Order: sequence, then structure tokens, then C-alpha cells
Amino acid sequence: MSKPPPDTDAPEPVLLIIADISGYTRYMTANAKTLSHSQTIITELITAMIQQIELPLEVAKLEGDAIFLYCRKQQSLKPWNETKRIIGDKLLTFFRMFSQKVSELSQSTTCTCNACTHIEKLQLKLVVHSGEALFHRVLNFLELAGVDVIIVHRLLKNSVHADQYLLLTEAASRELEFSMAIQLNQSMETYDDLGGIKTLVYLPDGERKPELATPLPFKRRFAQSLKLFCKLWFAPFAAHSGSFRHVTSSTSGAAKAGFAVLTALLTPIFLPVGTISVLFRALGSSTKSQHADNCHEHKSDGSCCHKH
Repeated sequence: MSKPPPDTDAPEPVLLIIADISGYTRYMTANAKTLSHSQTIITELITAMIQQIELPLEVAKLEGDAIFLYCRKQQSLKPWNETKRIIGDKLLTFFRMFSQKVSELSQSTTCTCNACTHIEKLQLKLVVHSGEALFHRVLNFLELAGVDVIIVHRLLKNSVHADQYLLLTEAASRELEFSMAIQLNQSMETYDDLGGIKTLVYLPDGERKPELATPLPFKRRFAQSLKLFCKLWFAPFAAHSGSFRHVTSSTSGAAKAGFAVLTALLTPIFLPVGTISVLFRALGSSTKSQHADNCHEHKSDGSCCHKH
């Protein structure tokens, strides 16, 4: 007699993580160009984060400008004492990687629209909770359900007065370790239907000053800038699935279609012009990099660079 299949309706212990991009709403203007460019920029950042995700973490789904992740504790290939440090360090890596990608995009773009000129204002929020979840399939999608899934999403609306932070529930803090010492401040979130939830908050202030470790070669800088220019230029033709919660626009469908037609008509002119602009951008970055390495530190007002 064959062994009966395991009970797929039983919840199992999980670590739940939401990586959410914040800081764009206040800088947006409701027009077709900034809307299409903002979607392209957010897609670049989301893609960069997804490329950093590896087992034992898995992507549950994309939720607009956020990524919902989970780790099934019972299916971890390594002992949990080792796994929880791997995940803890990965969370800190997300901040470093995000800042580096923001810096790369802001240095590569040649566009002067409102979305592109405020890339450096984008920040990252991580919310982590430990509990149980029920896994079930809907068509080809694996869905997570349960009270703890609700809790981690509800915690996105919290009392933390910062745009970049790591928020851990008390349960999650017991399940994670970090290789480096970080300061966790105790806090409390209260919701009408969930009651009080004890939390710990880490503010990675230093991660908001991204610096490239070494100047990139000219060929690499030129390729990055040209690639981003093409993505931004052809953004009106891209089919973006889903919507970004932070991007709201009253632009009509006719206006967006008109902008796409105008972009198509101007493409033969602006592609070569854009390539020249990208070339000067890459050359300018090279000059700045050489100057920055000239054995002195830059003052915030740039006065150290002025000729006397």
C-alpha cells in the first residue's frame, strides 16, 4: 500500500520579507514622459534586487514597487543556525546593492525629466516577520496565505520616521543573526484588528552615501549610459505589467499614445544626438573620477575644486 501524500493544507514555519522602494511620490509629475521613465527606473532597481536573491530565499511575487520574499524553514538545505546568518547578511547586502544601483543609474542617465533627475531620492525599506504560512497553488502560481502574511504586509504602514530602514518583528529578530554589529531600536506598532506588534528597527544611514569603489573604464561607463538611454527613450513602447503604487498619473491613454507616436517620429534624430550626449557624459565622468583620486577629499560645497 503506497504512503499517503503529505497534508498540503497544513501551514508551515516561514520567514517573510518585503523589500519596498520608497521616496518617489513626492518627486513625480503626472505626465507621460516621467511616468514611462519612472517605470523603467523602478524596473531596473527591482531586477537588480531579484538578481541578488538566492536560496534559501525565494520570490513569492512582485507587488508593484515591492518584492515579496519567503524562506521555508523546514526545507532549508543547511542547519537553521547557519541559514539565519546567511539571510541576515543578505538583508544588509540589499541596502548596499540598492545604493550602488541607484548611484549607477543617476550617473548613467542623460535625461533631465523629473523622474531621472531624482533617482538618488529613491530608498529601500525591508520588513521582516517570522511565523507560519499556508502554501497553495492557483493555476501556475504559488500563493501564501495566513495571518502572518497579513501581518508582514500591514507592517509596511508603520510609525517609523524614515524612508530607508530594516524593520523586524520580535519573532523575526529571534530568527536572524548578522555578521556585523547593528543598532536595533525597539518600537511598537498597533493595529485595530491585530493589536500591538513589538518591532526592532535598524536605520542604515551610511548606506545613503554610495560611492563606486573604483572608477569604471570608459568603455563600461559608455555602455551603461547608452543602454540606459535606449531603455528610457523606448520606454513609451514597453508593456509594463501591473502598476506601481507610488506612480500615479492622470495622463489619458490618448496622451500616452500620442507621446509614443512622437517618440517614434523623433527616434531617427534623437538616437544619434543621444549617443553623442552619452559620449560626453561618459567622458565627463572620467574627468570627475580622475579628479576625485587626486589625493584630496572633496568638500560638500565644492570649494576645494575652485581655482584661487
